[in-house]
Amino acid sequence: MDSNLSFFTTGDGVSIAYRFDGDAGLPVLLLSNSIGTDLHMWDAEVPRLARHFRVLRYDARGHGASGAPAVPYSLDRLGRDVVELLDTLGLERVHVLGLSLGGIVAQWLGVH
Repeated sequence: MDSNLSFFTTGDGVSIAYRFDGDAGLPVLLLSNSIGTDLHMWDAEVPRLARHFRVLRYDARGHGASGAPAVPYSLDRLGRDVVELLDTLGLERVHVLGLSLGGIVAQWLGVH
């Protein structure tokens, strides 16, 4: 398991894995993974992105080191997982980049 992972628990009791890379003084860029992958899908891009951002990656519920409850996953719940992560970390504003499922979550965040 990735020794740089941290975890928080969502309001509905699911453990979500996340990690930071880069200088804490830089603006935060949240990366949201595609379906069937985990936060490591971004490994090749992180060194370049971390020159300009503090990169925050997480495993969406049901992916990677995050919990996988046996209930339907709604877009609303996936988006609220991110909001709860940001609230837990005390981050009021971040840049967001997502791919596939992560892109849909990013759009949900933009709307809400």
